[in-house]
Amino acid sequence: MSNNRSQRTRPVSQIERTATHELAGESLARSRVKKLWQPGDLFHNFSRFPRRGGRPKVDRLAQILTNGLVAPASCEDGLVRSDLNIVVIGAPVPYDSLVFLHRFKEISGIYLFPQPGHFTVLIDPSVPVLTPQDMGKHWAVMSRDEVYVRDRIALEYLSGLVVDHADVEGVMKKFLPKLRALGIPVYLMGGTVIWPEA
Repeated sequence: MSNNRSQRTRPVSQIERTATHELAGESLARSRVKKLWQPGDLFHNFSRFPRRGGRPKVDRLAQILTNGLVAPASCEDGLVRSDLNIVVIGAPVPYDSLVFLHRFKEISGIYLFPQPGHFTVLIDPSVPVLTPQDMGKHWAVMSRDEVYVRDRIALEYLSGLVVDHADVEGVMKKFLPKLRALGIPVYLMGGTVIWPEA
């Protein structure tokens, strides 16, 4: 008669499960580290808190790391709002139903300005996008490298976060567990990798 007790696997502790999950997230982040600002790179700029008065003081970085990028019209609680006040009448697709992205090309440098409180989230370039040409001849183009995604971009397509040097400590202290869980590397605007460390 065999002793089944010796064949049983011991239960995995919560600490071991957490460590395994963290290693998987860090491994994913390492696999995503790349040279920044290459042709075709997709990115979205935002300020951490609304700059216009009269808006709820929503931590946009926290929202993005929880829900992905969400178009204002797709946000059920009304907390996703642009700092820009753009009204377009007669557009084939409502402006507020789109997530606006930049697709990097030579002129994109004008949209990359490091400053405290300003962030850039990198998007997996495999995400299908709409171009201004897809939107028809009456579409109002706001930036020369813009492309669009309808409704939302899910968390799994967030492939990097670019922060200003002044924000590194605060972001890493507050968001490292979330960044690790999502496998999102963190960079400075010039391309220096902050996390995961080499």
